[in-house]
Amino acid sequence: MPLGSPRLRADDGSMNVVGERVRLRRKDLKIKQKDLLGKLAYVTEGKWNPTEQEVLRIEHGTRTVTDTEVLALALALDCEPQWLLLGNPSGPITFQKPTLP
Repeated sequence: MPLGSPRLRADDGSMNVVGERVRLRRKDLKIKQKDLLGKLAYVTEGKWNPTEQEVLRIEHGTRTVTDTEVLALALALDCEPQWLLLGNPSGPITFQKPTLP
């Protein structure tokens, strides 16, 4: 990617598509962000020790999330990584190329 190019963003302008579902799942489990930090450190064997600020930014969609972080979040939140990425789509998932003008 050339220096200064805009980064790809979700349709709503956020920097990730998992943040809202991370927050929903965390609240569903009735755990605080600090508890999630401990779970993330545990499931990654200490390889990822995010700060509360990082988790807050993930949940608010103001921080990008790597594929390995999605996997760690899914383990820590006891959910499927597909759900974090896509929610519960009805029917098969299809992707279409946008039509050019």
